[in-house]
Amino acid sequence: MKIMNIFDTKQSIEEIEKKINNSVPEMQKVGAIILNFKLQKKLIEEQNEYNRKQLFWSRLLVIATICLVIATLLLLS
Repeated sequence: MKIMNIFDTKQSIEEIEKKINNSVPEMQKVGAIILNFKLQKKLIEEQNEYNRKQLFWSRLLVIATICLVIATLLLLS
């Protein structure tokens, strides 16, 4: 229980790294796990933001393609 009082998922990455550097070896594992969790969470958030942007442009491209197909069909008829 004492180890969990030192490391917390609400701490910033820098705070966790600082505590890992100043901790005894058995505490480093817990700190590294929490640090890994924080970094994965940050990566997932960044990936989600990128995916949202890509989805927007993909939808826009689909709508533009549909409009061009309709315009082409109207011109050919």
